Amino acid sequence: MVMKRKTISKLATAITANSKDSVDVDEDMDTQIVPVEEPKALTDKEQALARTKEMKGMSAEDLKQLLLSNGLETGKKDVMIATFLKHEAKARAVALAQKAKIRAVVVQKKQELEALPAPQLTKLCEAAGFKGVRSKEERVQRLLVQWQENDGVDKALAEIALTERKQELAALDDTKLQKLCNKIGVDPFVKEIMVDRISKRESETGCYARPSIPQENEAPKAEQKVDMVEALLANEAMRKKEMELRSQQEDAAAIKMKEFKSLSIEDLKKRLTKKGLEASGKKEEMLRALFLVGVQEEAAAKRNSELASKALPELKEILSRLGLETGSKEQMIKTMLAHEAKCREDLKAFELKVDEVVMQKKELLETQTNASLKDLCVAKGLPVGGGKEERVERLVEDILKNDELNKVVSMNIRMKRKDELMSMDKPTVLKLCEKVGVDPLVKDIMVERIISQETEGEAANVMTDEPATKKARVSKK
Repeated sequence: MVMKRKTISKLATAITANSKDSVDVDEDMDTQIVPVEEPKALTDKEQALARTKEMKGMSAEDLKQLLLSNGLETGKKDVMIATFLKHEAKARAVALAQKAKIRAVVVQKKQELEALPAPQLTKLCEAAGFKGVRSKEERVQRLLVQWQENDGVDKALAEIALTERKQELAALDDTKLQKLCNKIGVDPFVKEIMVDRISKRESETGCYARPSIPQENEAPKAEQKVDMVEALLANEAMRKKEMELRSQQEDAAAIKMKEFKSLSIEDLKKRLTKKGLEASGKKEEMLRALFLVGVQEEAAAKRNSELASKALPELKEILSRLGLETGSKEQMIKTMLAHEAKCREDLKAFELKVDEVVMQKKELLETQTNASLKDLCVAKGLPVGGGKEERVERLVEDILKNDELNKVVSMNIRMKRKDELMSMDKPTVLKLCEKVGVDPLVKDIMVERIISQETEGEAANVMTDEPATKKARVSKK
């Protein structure tokens, strides 16, 4: 084969690889044609034999220094030769792989440019300052050269390396990624995500829902055929028993209230103070407060007796079902009573929040015109007669009938809880994740942060390195 005498850049060789006899030349180079013999590439085996012969001719000390300069372990001469041959073979494989990557990105860029329509290529050439370029082939080559001079190859290789590293990290499990984060000093946790997951888990377990008083589920009774008449008689007997019990309770309450009313204001205050209540206000208010606490005490005493009458295994089963700690019978009764009291307090607080939302809804409705209120009533299938106040009351009553208010209050409680969680420090939130059983890690974020840390580390190293040598110029036609 013959070729024009010139210095051919690697990129130019890659561009013209598909056309064996076509090469670029510098315009100012001598055009004399001389025969050139292409060197025949040695096989790996031939290279190994040549290097073995060469190193056998070296002294042991020189061979030792050669290995040490390449960071390799020394030993007997034959072992050192074998070690260095293996090292060189590995280096050649890496170099070939890198060369293949470079060729691939150049070919890909060339194909991308060739796939562009002529008008677009023209615009790109004009933007690059290339004038008078007519053929598509020349436009592609000029743009390809410009791309290479602007570090296009290095950038493409860096993008490939980044993609490969991401895939490598994505293949690791969360535990290994977390260890890697800790090793390189990257925080693998994101507070906002941990808070969202805690909030979701708490919502799923009913933490924000309307509280309810625990009910003891009786064991299901076996189905048996019951005579209808007998069932009706039994129901009637039960109804009469409940009415009688209710009547007795009402009579007892009336007697109790009569007793309280006979007390002087001073005695009422003493009793309220003894029970830890505020002893102030009108007599009727103090009577009501004293009566209410008396009813609660009686209910607690009755509940205490009910729990005390249960067998130890039954009590344990009830507390376990509610997620409460078990222990001695006395401890479990106290735990159960305290839990029920808390549920009642939580329910009371929830209902107060519902009342607040009701008032807000009512105030909002009162700002609307009578015609708008009428349209709302029609839309909800409510009577439209009466004045504005009556329509507002109907709409408020309709709101109270459905579960809308409970949902609004639950959402408000949840948002307040999220604000509370966000105000905590990250270690506290992390411990809470462990407590409620949610995963605090996000693989994509760990991968992204590791990549970012590694990239910044490489950038810092580049700042301290020597400037890269200037790339060989690709000849232009």
